[in-house]
Amino acid sequence: MVTTEIIRLTVASSLPLSSSIFTRGYLLFSYLEQMQEDVRKDFLPLVSKTWWFMTWLTRTFGILLLLVAFLIIVGLPVVMSDKLVIFVIVAILYYPALAFGLYRFFLYQRRIRKRIVRKIEVDDKGIHYERADGTIDKILYNNLEKYSFSDEYDVSISPRHKTYILKVNDNGSVVEVDFNGMDAGYRTYIGNLRALRRRYIQGIVHFRPDLRINPLVYDVYYINPVDFTFDHKKFWSEFGKVFAIMILFCLVLGTIMIGLVKWLF
Repeated sequence: MVTTEIIRLTVASSLPLSSSIFTRGYLLFSYLEQMQEDVRKDFLPLVSKTWWFMTWLTRTFGILLLLVAFLIIVGLPVVMSDKLVIFVIVAILYYPALAFGLYRFFLYQRRIRKRIVRKIEVDDKGIHYERADGTIDKILYNNLEKYSFSDEYDVSISPRHKTYILKVNDNGSVVEVDFNGMDAGYRTYIGNLRALRRRYIQGIVHFRPDLRINPLVYDVYYINPVDFTFDHKKFWSEFGKVFAIMILFCLVLGTIMIGLVKWLF
């Protein structure tokens, strides 16, 4: 199909200027449109996959942690009260407040569970978040906009809880494209978040080449900008450096502790 369009452009170039300007423009537009269609056909959708081991591991530890915390909170007046009269007075004030707090907690959990992301899909249109209440949130490539400042990247990252979140300009609003275990501990733990993130960034490069991507995006996510694969070599190199620093820190701390014990005893 692309070869056919090239032949048509060649034929159009041999026509007289007065009769071929419109034809050349039309054929050029058709050629570019065909190229875009070919890219979209090759850009297959990627859907999130459940990592059941981590799902059940997170659920189990989460339930155990909540159970231990509940027992500690319930038994706190018993531990703090050495006399029955004091326990009765504390219990009259403490347990109703605890019941009200648990009621508010369950209402909060019920509300946020409706917004839990159940499935993530990245295709040639953008990224789609399917939530537990049936709604679908989208961040489409066509809606991404450029910043008006020349020294600011259109696609960048922002730090959050010692991690980096992808940041884009969606219809004039700065939004964060989250790929950090959105549903972990509730229903499913998404196991291919890195692949989904790489595919979305690849889609930005393919379908929105006019947007400027911060080079740090490729560095912090260990993405090869050529073929958008995971850069294992760089990842393990950085991991080895961090691990060596941790070992050195532990050795220094252990030496200091041993010296302190010998000095004290």
